[in-house]
Amino acid sequence: MTDADEARRKRGEAIRKAQAARSPEARSEAARKAAATKGPEARRAAVLKAAITMGPERRKEAARKGAAGRDPEAHREAIRKGLAAKSPEARKESARKAAESRRRNREAAKGEAPTS
Repeated sequence: MTDADEARRKRGEAIRKAQAARSPEARSEAARKAAATKGPEARRAAVLKAAITMGPERRKEAARKGAAGRDPEAHREAIRKGLAAKSPEARKESARKAAESRRRNREAAKGEAPTS
């Protein structure tokens, strides 16, 4: 093993040891600070890099964790909160768009040409 490899290995071990010693709160705080300083492009690049380096086993594990942490009732509650926060105009607009979409789908199912 060359000196450079040895130094890199020692640095990696020191970083791992330091991370293990930090509390979960400190880790999440550091992640929050890092996310605040990154712009959208840097965040996108980081996500793409993480997706590339993550193997199929880690992806499956992440999906399992996500599914286990998903609470249907909490999800419904979040949707209700979001709808309650909308202005009446925004609610009318989304209802109008949904009705328009249903009308187009109905016409497409019948095989009619769109009118507008």
